[in-house]
Amino acid sequence: MEALHPNDPSAIGPYGLLARLGEGGMGRVFLGRSPGGRTVAVKVVHSDLARQPLFRRRFRAEIEAARRVSEQWTAPVLDHDIEAEAPWVATGYVAGESLREVVDTLHGPLPEHAVWALAHGLANALLAVHDSGLIHRDLKPSNVMVTLEGPKVIDFGIARAVDTTALTQTGRRLGSPGYMPPEQIRGEELTGAVDVFALGVVLAYAATGMSPFSWDDAEEHTVMYRVLNEAPNLGPEGGPLTGDLRTIVLHCLAKDPAQRLPLSGLPAFARKRAGSRYWLPAELAALLGRASARVHDFETPRADRDGWGPQPPSAWDPLPSAVSRSAPPAGGGAQTTVVPTGFEVSSAASFPVLAPPPPTAPPTPPMAQPVPGRPRRGRLVSAVVSGAVALALVGWLVQANLGDDGGEEPAAGGDEPMWAGGITVHANDAHDPVLFTEGGELVGFEVDLVEELGERLGVPVTFEAADGRTAAAEAAVREGRGDTAHIAVGDLADNEEQRQTLGVDFVNDYEDGWSVVTPDPEQSGDLDDLCGLRVIAYPDGQEAESVREHTEECETPAEILSAPTKDDMVEAIVAGEADVAVMGYTQAAYHLAVENPDTGLNVVFDASSRGARGIAVPAGQVELRQALFEAMGELMRDGTYARLLSDWDMVEAALDAPEVNLGS
Repeated sequence: MEALHPNDPSAIGPYGLLARLGEGGMGRVFLGRSPGGRTVAVKVVHSDLARQPLFRRRFRAEIEAARRVSEQWTAPVLDHDIEAEAPWVATGYVAGESLREVVDTLHGPLPEHAVWALAHGLANALLAVHDSGLIHRDLKPSNVMVTLEGPKVIDFGIARAVDTTALTQTGRRLGSPGYMPPEQIRGEELTGAVDVFALGVVLAYAATGMSPFSWDDAEEHTVMYRVLNEAPNLGPEGGPLTGDLRTIVLHCLAKDPAQRLPLSGLPAFARKRAGSRYWLPAELAALLGRASARVHDFETPRADRDGWGPQPPSAWDPLPSAVSRSAPPAGGGAQTTVVPTGFEVSSAASFPVLAPPPPTAPPTPPMAQPVPGRPRRGRLVSAVVSGAVALALVGWLVQANLGDDGGEEPAAGGDEPMWAGGITVHANDAHDPVLFTEGGELVGFEVDLVEELGERLGVPVTFEAADGRTAAAEAAVREGRGDTAHIAVGDLADNEEQRQTLGVDFVNDYEDGWSVVTPDPEQSGDLDDLCGLRVIAYPDGQEAESVREHTEECETPAEILSAPTKDDMVEAIVAGEADVAVMGYTQAAYHLAVENPDTGLNVVFDASSRGARGIAVPAGQVELRQALFEAMGELMRDGTYARLLSDWDMVEAALDAPEVNLGS
């Protein structure tokens, strides 16, 4: 992004221009603002291309292509004028940087969970493109925007309608070397498989920082020879591209389009592998957020460009201590910002911008505005990355306590609750899917749940790892003796003895207990019904002991087998070496759904063993306990609680209503 040049126009159509975003072979892209205050990107075609009737047809086709794809995945077309002397199109403006800029300059290769999240978003985007009857044909890192809300695919400049003839000259090949599959290089008929190949290249680049066919900046003919004849260079087996992710990429890069990975099953699989943590590394999210937070400060420049300022914000600028925003126009809110199609963009970092009131409107006091939510993700262990950090980067550092009295802050002190400054969550690394560590980060149902509770209370939450359930609760009690809010989570069983021993109350959040994993759809979950069966469980665990207690009076007691892992238990049942397995419900349900979804096994919850789990609140902190209880009720009423349980495949662990100290 750079300042407007002296000879740049001050407006295009009804849009005032604020800065240059980039320039490519087709034209220039400007940052602009609509008369109503919406931030836009305006793409203007070079005059020499505008004189070519064929190009105008292609430009019109590009706009129609973009209109056919859901705005969730690309830039919404807001306005255009194909017949103007210099044709132009205005789109929304994306908050982010290109994947090329992120990997090459700002951050480097992405961690594995982020690449899985990228795979999820891009696969969904390409499915939307294909469902619209289009093939993108030029997916590459510079056409993928990395935003705090997820990836977006841009540039439909050479998108081709599947059912029409391409607007290209005979023998001309459209696409980017290194990202085009063999059939595209040979000029053959193309299908959606062309985009699957490019997806594989993009994912490999995101994970390793290099393209599988052009890692050494070879000449174009060398790159195309490699695509046609050589295996892709994905780095060492033990490198950053490994395991299932490497397998997915290899299937995408098959030479034969018929052998490539079907896209339909990828989004769900990739979403599971991405986990529930926030998709971007914290330092990258902070960088994008800092650059984004000040786009709304732009004013329409003077017609005289000499010495025009201010300069567009840099990604390296410090985040302002407080951001003042004007109230949106009636019926308006945070505007989605989008990057234009068809251009290399040098720096498009921006963010959701609240439109200012029309110039004729009376002054309006600054107001704190809600910021669009982001995907529910995990938190860095022991980091000060809170449930509001990504939100803070986009505007939660707006003074949240501004009142209706002309924008003055309330006096210090006042009647603010003890949790107004945020809640510290002492987290026990329990087990999947409740709360566990994956890739050095805490993830799981309780991480997502506490994040949602923090949003309902309007405060950030910060996670600190604790070594065990007791240690987590003790830390919350010890640190919560002052005027700060501390709670504990991590599969904490709620019963009277626990509450007395630890000095806590529990805001209950789910139930757990034993379950029976069985191939028999008629099998009950009652451990009393396991008489005479071969039951496999962890060696010398509580599960095996419970089975002995429930079947010792049987005419033929259960035969107890042991296995060290859930995978071994499942394999034993599938192989006919065991009849059933007994393990904790939440673990069993999640494991079968994620790791062994095609076994045909059932998980049956033993109702008699159900026991409440909860969020530990230091005893005596009644207001904090009540606030969490009420926030939990909101999550249950609006469906968020049910969604989180479903996300982590533990729907039968649900509570029917918010509860405190449910355990006996």
